[in-house]
Amino acid sequence: MGKYFGTDGIRGKYGDNLDAALAYKVGLAIVAYFGKGEIVVGRDTRVSGPEIEESLIAGLKRGGADILRVGVLPTPAIARTAIEHEALCGIVISASHNPPEYNGIKIFDGNGVKLSEEQEGSIEYYIDNPTEMRAVGSVRDIPDARQRYIDYLVETLDCDFTGAKVWLDCGYGAASPVAKEAFEKLGATVEIENCKLRGEKINCGCGALHPDYVLHSMADTDYKLGFAYDGDADRLSFVFDGKIMDGDSVLYNIGREMSLKDNVVVGTILTNTALERRLEKDGRRLVRTPVGDKYICDLMFKKGYNLGGEQSGHYIVYPQATTGDGIMSSMFLTKALYKNGKLGEFMELNLFPQKSIAEYADQSIMYDKEMIALIEEYTTRLAGIGRLIVRMSGTEPKVRVMCECEDPRKIDEVLTVFKKYINNRRAD
Repeated sequence: MGKYFGTDGIRGKYGDNLDAALAYKVGLAIVAYFGKGEIVVGRDTRVSGPEIEESLIAGLKRGGADILRVGVLPTPAIARTAIEHEALCGIVISASHNPPEYNGIKIFDGNGVKLSEEQEGSIEYYIDNPTEMRAVGSVRDIPDARQRYIDYLVETLDCDFTGAKVWLDCGYGAASPVAKEAFEKLGATVEIENCKLRGEKINCGCGALHPDYVLHSMADTDYKLGFAYDGDADRLSFVFDGKIMDGDSVLYNIGREMSLKDNVVVGTILTNTALERRLEKDGRRLVRTPVGDKYICDLMFKKGYNLGGEQSGHYIVYPQATTGDGIMSSMFLTKALYKNGKLGEFMELNLFPQKSIAEYADQSIMYDKEMIALIEEYTTRLAGIGRLIVRMSGTEPKVRVMCECEDPRKIDEVLTVFKKYINNRRAD
């Protein structure tokens, strides 16, 4: 991670490590890096969004950029708008799945692709070393961006959902103005909830991080398909026939009947071994990347792979999408399951036992000799029967520890050791 950028843009609690002053500097820095031209700016529903947007745009204008403002839209829709308008870049003001008090700034290049770490490093340099600007740019609202994205989804899927019934939880986020209409245009019957633009409630007990909300809402109804989106709608959780489905099984079913470049599905280091083995049985293979959909996308674009995703609910069907797209993914999954007017079978993987913990800690802990020794010791112990992944979160000051093993008892043993060490170290 950089000084300001994590694994998914700049992010933090508003008023703490992210405020209007930083947003203004980021605006200046973006123009210093990309140059003068058109830049698309949009946001999710968070209460702090308008203030960050105002300051960011002020910095962009001061640098001489011309802003195309799209308002509240999903992250992938903003990336798509940047492509359509041949803009220099697209900027999303969102903290994705994080609670309402957080916000963030994500940046896409003109191809709708998240920036590389090298590009982010250049922008960080300009944040800390601002260039004096004398130009003043303009701001133009793009009121048809929402409808154009809905039309793009419909054209991309190009199928008939007549007879299908889908339940949507928009998490009070950016999916709210888009998801229902997109499904209905393909003929689906839609029940939607948490769809008001109330940023103070975004992701609170609902949305992609809380699929149990959809599960309970659908109970005692005849709906079988339930989708929950996070705050900026780049992430998806899925409920099928009264059960919450894991992300690796969702990825498998999206691609089950797809023609895949080189028979490859792109996952991450956290992707369950069960998906890897199932793909091998199908004559396909899994290629892993670091955690984060931008790393998945980067490999997909370089190699031309057309399907990737991660357990957390980011799924990418390329080239139709250039970043994680929860709404598009839910529509592709519906297409895979709903054929000839009938709902088919969802193939659930027999997952290896896997658990994770996330404990608050400073990044320096990853360089402790004791931590390095623990990682080496338990990696060796798990060889042949499981896997251990220890990493810093890219969005929060936490150490994330994932253990996967055929023997669940060993998982608990490993996680207990790491949790104790991290907490003791924090207390010192």
